[in-house]
Amino acid sequence: MEKCKFCNDKEAIKNSHIIPYFITKWVKDTSPTGFIRATNEPNIRQQDSEKSPLLCIDCENDFSKYEDIFKKQIFSKIANYRKPCPDSLSISNSAKKCIYSIAWRVLANTYYFPKENQYTEEEFNKFPEFLDEIKESMKDISNSKFKSYLIPCTKEVITRINLPKVEWFFYDRATGAEPRIWNDWYRFIIFIKIPFAIIVFEMVSNDEDIWKGCNIEESTTIELPNISAVPDYVGEQVKYFFDNFLKSREKITEKQNALIKEDMKKSNPNCGFLKTMKKKW
Repeated sequence: MEKCKFCNDKEAIKNSHIIPYFITKWVKDTSPTGFIRATNEPNIRQQDSEKSPLLCIDCENDFSKYEDIFKKQIFSKIANYRKPCPDSLSISNSAKKCIYSIAWRVLANTYYFPKENQYTEEEFNKFPEFLDEIKESMKDISNSKFKSYLIPCTKEVITRINLPKVEWFFYDRATGAEPRIWNDWYRFIIFIKIPFAIIVFEMVSNDEDIWKGCNIEESTTIELPNISAVPDYVGEQVKYFFDNFLKSREKITEKQNALIKEDMKKSNPNCGFLKTMKKKW
């Protein structure tokens, strides 16, 4: 029996989502095929995103409350093909807790269900300490020791902060998350990509990094016109994840490409995916 990794008490369910399910559902609902494809397994049509036995049903329900608020306050306003993202986004403590919960899940999944990675033993062994600190911070976000940043990926914001002008597919529709550590704890982040936004959760901050306008701990709103600077490493992470996407696309077999083309013929011509494909810089 796997115990819940958050409360360390009750039995964990088998299918806790790492990235909240409502995000995966949005990607599927706005796709031409009704399926998703993971970068690491591009030749397999998936019905769902990554899951693992992280949470018990009670903790899962608590997290879902934060997710509902984040979806209403932030996600539904930024991931919207009908209306442009508003210039001002209110973000409550409960919505902030959703961001913290995603960061916790990404790090917990990396620690408790490890796959091949490049973390040193010393780095890996410190993960439980960070997990406890995130959990403690969720009790009172106003006293959090961490810094986290929400970057809505509109054309204006991307251009102003000089992020790479990669295919719009990445900014509009890509999802995924990964802990990233620089040597000697120079910096430690969890990079989270959701549709139409980038979230950076800094576990270990570097004082030389300059952020302007997108810190969530310091304000109850994100004012898009005030987002004017992010560290260079954010763009480097965009390039890294986008390059991995391109490599995975090259691995798709002729059989799967034919299947994708057949699915595309049946798709709604007004689906979000096709709207993204038409976007130009």
